Amino acid sequence: MTSRIVTQTGVQQPTVPSSMTLLEKIGYGFGDAGGTVITGLISNFLTFFYTDVFGLTPALVGTLFVVLRVLDAVSDPMIGIVADRTFTRWGQFRPYLLWTAVPLGLIGFLTFVVPDIAYHWKVVYAIVTYFLLSLLYSLNNVPYCALISKITNNPREVVSCQSFRFAISGGAGFAVAVGLPFMVTHLGGTNVARGYALGVGILCSLAVLMSLFCFFSVRERNHNEPGHKFVIRENLANIRKNDQLILTFFMSLLLIGIFNTKGGAAMYFITYVLHGNAGYTSLFFGLATFGGILGSIFVQFFTRRFEVKNIYFAVNMLLAVSHFAVYFVPGAYTTCWLVLVFICCVTLGFTLPLHFTMVAFADDYGEWKSGVRSSGMNFAFNLFFVKLAWALAGSIISITLVIIAYRAGVENQTPTSLQGITLLSTVIPGVLHLLLALTVRRFKIDKRMLKQMAVDLKK
Repeated sequence: MTSRIVTQTGVQQPTVPSSMTLLEKIGYGFGDAGGTVITGLISNFLTFFYTDVFGLTPALVGTLFVVLRVLDAVSDPMIGIVADRTFTRWGQFRPYLLWTAVPLGLIGFLTFVVPDIAYHWKVVYAIVTYFLLSLLYSLNNVPYCALISKITNNPREVVSCQSFRFAISGGAGFAVAVGLPFMVTHLGGTNVARGYALGVGILCSLAVLMSLFCFFSVRERNHNEPGHKFVIRENLANIRKNDQLILTFFMSLLLIGIFNTKGGAAMYFITYVLHGNAGYTSLFFGLATFGGILGSIFVQFFTRRFEVKNIYFAVNMLLAVSHFAVYFVPGAYTTCWLVLVFICCVTLGFTLPLHFTMVAFADDYGEWKSGVRSSGMNFAFNLFFVKLAWALAGSIISITLVIIAYRAGVENQTPTSLQGITLLSTVIPGVLHLLLALTVRRFKIDKRMLKQMAVDLKK
């Protein structure tokens, strides 16, 4: 049967169980794991790859990240609009996991290839591949994030899904963070560019399989009523009125900005401040991602007793204080840094399940207020702020590197450059955590409101 895009529902959906199965929760987690391979490559390695392997200047890298976000300002909402108007025999959002899996994996691989061409053509190559990577990631991730609204409207299942999601995607992040430095060294030898190409090729192949597994294991339960029409102007107006959704946009900007600033600065910090080799780098990233996995699992035990928003606030305040404190730990204490990174990332692992649970709550809140659900557009705008956070983090790193007159190579580092690199991994993320905590305080959806929303929406 040929899939189609229509303005109202007309496709019969198969009957599925009312409650989620364990396989579905696992499959839902693997959907984000595929995307995490891409974001892990971008946040942890792309800036370092562009400056130290591909050969671009820090200023050009920062400009590239910022300029392409202007295009995302148009493309991401358009993707959300198309997703909200999509109805197929496989569902509304699920098919995008099938359609985008192979193209996304292929362009992810090409982004980390260093072509043997003149410098100005290399700049063009970087712009084109990074733009396509960003576009295809949106085509995959916007429908994926909106998919939770079609899978379940049970708040407890939402939290459970998000925990499975970030525990499994944490495993994918572990594979990227630990596996890529190892593969670069052992597959490339002295040819670092070849090592990156082969290592990223293997990881992107796994990302394709993860996305396909999600498609085949997850089912959509909640469907628009027959005759429902999607009106763009109406849905844009509803987003403007949804103050809680808009609040989550800024929370996404800050939270993902933290992850990408820390991730993007990590290779510089490990290489030049901690003087870590390939083995130490893999251990550093491994402990960080393993800690994040544990945090995403442990958070479920806290959400059963406390409000999601209160946990999120407390975690960010704790992380803000701890990031300010670790600035004073000398880089020579390499073992101590491994312990600190692990503890920090266990705590940081709480944030993503909490954050995207609150985004899902805000999506329900919008339907409760307006009577119209437009999850595709809601998550598209959220993803735009996520990718704006990529640009924010890239700009923070690039501007800092320009200010400290950074030059690649251990022999070129000065006390000023080392201090700037340390700030990128400590104080600057601490400031962002503090701003995020203050933003979370304005979020008002709690358990009592969720119960009322559920009753009213059922009516």
